[in-house]
Amino acid sequence: MIYLKHKETSGRLPTSEYELFDDEKLVGKIQIRHKPSYGAGIPESMASHIYYEILPEYRSKGYGKQILTLGLEEAKKIGLKEVTITCMDDNIGSKKIIEANGAVFIEEAMIPEDAKKMLKYRILFNDPQTSN
Repeated sequence: MIYLKHKETSGRLPTSEYELFDDEKLVGKIQIRHKPSYGAGIPESMASHIYYEILPEYRSKGYGKQILTLGLEEAKKIGLKEVTITCMDDNIGSKKIIEANGAVFIEEAMIPEDAKKMLKYRILFNDPQTSN
C-alpha cells in the first residue's frame, strides 16, 4: 500500500511535509510550501510551492508521479488554488512527472551558478484542463 505520512516541520515558511511509504518502506518525501519560495542561487522568478524527492534506489519505478499526485491533493486540502513547481531542464524524469500531473509550462530561467535552465510549471486546481 502506497501512502503519505505527515511529518512535523518548523521554520520561517509555513510548509507541510510528507513522507511517501510503500508498505513500510520509505521511498521519498514531498514538501508543500504554503507560499512560493526559492533557494540560494535560484532566481526569484523561479519561486515554487513544491519540492519532492524519491530516494535513488526507488527512482524510475512510478513513485515520482504518485508522490506528486498525492501531494497535489494535500495542497488542495490546505487551501491552495494553484501551485507552481520547478525542475531543471535536463531532468527529463521530473519534467514527465510534472506534466503527467497536469502542469502547464509557464517560463524558464538560467541558473547562473550552474549555467543550466530551470523550468517553471503551474497547476490551477479550479481549471478542469490543468487539474487532477
